[in-house]
Amino acid sequence: MKRIFSLIFAMFLLLPLWSQSDPYTLIFSDEFDGTTLDLNKWTVQVGYAANQEKEYYTDGTNNLRVDNGNLVITAKKELYVADRNYSSGRIYSKNKGYLTYGKIEARISVPSGAGTWPAFWMMPQANTYGTWPKSGEIDIMEHIGSDPRMTSHAVHTALKNGSLGNNWFSKVYKDSMENKFHIYSIVWEKDQILFYVDNIKTATLYRNFTDTSTGWPFDQNFYVILNLAIGGTMGGAVDDNIFNNPVEMKVDYVHLYQATNTAVEAPKDSHIQVYPTKFSNEIHINSDNSTEMKLYNSQGKLILEKKINGSEIIDSSNIPSGIYLLKANDYSTKLIK
Repeated sequence: MKRIFSLIFAMFLLLPLWSQSDPYTLIFSDEFDGTTLDLNKWTVQVGYAANQEKEYYTDGTNNLRVDNGNLVITAKKELYVADRNYSSGRIYSKNKGYLTYGKIEARISVPSGAGTWPAFWMMPQANTYGTWPKSGEIDIMEHIGSDPRMTSHAVHTALKNGSLGNNWFSKVYKDSMENKFHIYSIVWEKDQILFYVDNIKTATLYRNFTDTSTGWPFDQNFYVILNLAIGGTMGGAVDDNIFNNPVEMKVDYVHLYQATNTAVEAPKDSHIQVYPTKFSNEIHINSDNSTEMKLYNSQGKLILEKKINGSEIIDSSNIPSGIYLLKANDYSTKLIK
């Protein structure tokens, strides 16, 4: 019996891996193989930018062009409008390419030079929970030219965002990030977002189940944005000498894959809540009914058993780090410490 349970437990632990390796359906792509930007897939933003950025976005070929199989976004030092000394480009796929849950990736070469701030990011199709940041933002890749080895991943929500100075972010440091192509991607699931650089996982954001949409608005359609900012809150001071050479962000392709098997990510029909999925000193359990809770380690050994009535907080400070299976009546979920 113990051997059978261990086998079942091992199969359960593999579920997230199966969900990622299940086939995805490619629902939006641009290889930029033509000679002009495909406006059936993209909208060009024209005008001023937020975040104290110094550029003005144009729809001219000096700033946006398709060349040699790449989208090329070029920033220039020029007085395009009276109060902006720089011009650049920004495109987005709103109403043309969007999804909820799946894999989103682009192969991008970012420019070098202090003051550059290229980004590949996502915003919601509709402000379901309210205007920014209430409906969320997912920053797949941001690069700061004054910190050449750094790539940043970030998200913004009503509870934690850049305006409050407390948003979630993760920085990755690698050599040769500038003027070379790298693949930036996420795997977006119901309860987590996994970030990748060159198909190597660099960060994971876990959902905290105490949060409502104020902390996890990532259950709605998002579209993608590509832009090259100059200066601003992250870009910082601009070294005008960088414009002695072309300042270019190049994009080889953009792919959006919808997860075809959403059964793993689908909400469970259950009256039980367990959070956080990545715990430390406490596990919170809410149940509408009296429930027998059992926690098993990765070898299938029962390490904790408790009867739950309503809401309970389990002291998990003495539980070793590892992967665990929590079972309560017909409900089961994987937890990580």
